Amino acid sequence: MPSTIATLIFLLTLFFANSTSGLISSRNTATPSHSSVHQSQPHTHSLTISNEITDRMDDLNCKSASTPSMPLFSASSKYHHDRKGLSRRRRWLVVDFDGTCTEHDTTPLLPRLAAFATRSRSTISSSAARTVVGADSKCIEDESAGNVEYDHKQDLERRLSQFNELETEFLKRYSDAKSNLFQSDNPATKETQSKKERVQSMHDALEALDEPSNVVTRMVSESRVLHGLGHADSSELEGILQLHGVSTITTASAEEDGINGQDSMELENKVVIRLRNGCVTTLARILSQSQPDHGIDTKCLGWSLAVLSINWCPSLIDASLVQPVLRKKRSILGETVCETEVPIWCNHVNGEGTVTLNIPGALAKRDKILELRNCLEDAHDTDTKDGNNIIIYVGDSSTDLAALLEADIGIIIGSSTSTVAMAERSGLLVLPLQQRHEHGFGNVKDDRMERRQTQILWRVDGWHEIDDMLKELDDQWG
Repeated sequence: MPSTIATLIFLLTLFFANSTSGLISSRNTATPSHSSVHQSQPHTHSLTISNEITDRMDDLNCKSASTPSMPLFSASSKYHHDRKGLSRRRRWLVVDFDGTCTEHDTTPLLPRLAAFATRSRSTISSSAARTVVGADSKCIEDESAGNVEYDHKQDLERRLSQFNELETEFLKRYSDAKSNLFQSDNPATKETQSKKERVQSMHDALEALDEPSNVVTRMVSESRVLHGLGHADSSELEGILQLHGVSTITTASAEEDGINGQDSMELENKVVIRLRNGCVTTLARILSQSQPDHGIDTKCLGWSLAVLSINWCPSLIDASLVQPVLRKKRSILGETVCETEVPIWCNHVNGEGTVTLNIPGALAKRDKILELRNCLEDAHDTDTKDGNNIIIYVGDSSTDLAALLEADIGIIIGSSTSTVAMAERSGLLVLPLQQRHEHGFGNVKDDRMERRQTQILWRVDGWHEIDDMLKELDDQWG
């Protein structure tokens, strides 16, 4: 009987651990540290991606666990419908994170960050244990020996080796899925399809391409390669990035500081996150021009910002993007404190390394944009088609295509030819944003719905082009 009860408790613990929401809202105030509550013990045994694990994933019908649809805004958010925060927040810039705000995908950095977070907690725990040992407590000394003897180098090597195997598994599955799609792709059929049918075909293809990622995400959870990462909050990750890496650095400043010329072996021991040049400046500028929420005579308070990503770590997004943007905003305004709220809609990894898929892929991103539009329309008693409600989405990959199409203005940033090719195969028109006036961009307040129906996506090389367009829209609203 005791063993049965213990088993039930264990299963319930797993259930609630996997039900953690990955939707957070970030403000430019410090997040309380949970280091004194959650102590991450080093995970010592090595687990590789074997055929046994792969077969187990196949037995689960290649489905990765995801939570039911989560609300956009928590009860404490100023945007929650009970607090009427959306009534005058009618212009939204929603951005992807990896590859859109950053130069490169940050996912490969997560096992390294998890190892650093584990070492940080191990060091704290060891120091506390030594203090007690000094008071002649042999019991505590024995229990904490694992922390005292924690081998960071060995742990890091194990995690990186496991993650490399996971990446290999993902690339294999993704390549197979892509090949199957292209083999079944019939150009003659597309010629006879309506625009609606082409878009639906694109959605089906995107869903098929998301499947390998969802399967391997479950493998990540099984491997515990990210064990310890979920215990680290935004402020702790900021500290790790400052201590062990080069964080929130743009390409231009990297060249000035000689970062790009560093020895590769030296960079192996760093966690390098480079934001695209102009990203922080653009996002901080539009937020600094937004007016405070207490102006009762103001019909619209300017731009609001949100991050929509399939990244597993909301604290990393907050630490490496949102907080630098909010610091830049404070610098522009000469303020020490502000209450800007930046929602982060993404997946979530807990302290045990289990990933919960709140945003499992392309269609989930589209649904969040649609949900935001519905919230904006529900928040206003006046005519919702007066042009004052607008959602701009910026992304860089095929995972963003459905959300780009759902937004009022969808912008593809970067040089991904495969993303553009997939959009064009689906009958979408992809044009350089600099040529917007040659193709009827016009007054966004008048032709917003018409432009959505024509299914045009815009392409840019960098954030400076987006900034120019946002300034132009600001001039339209006056």
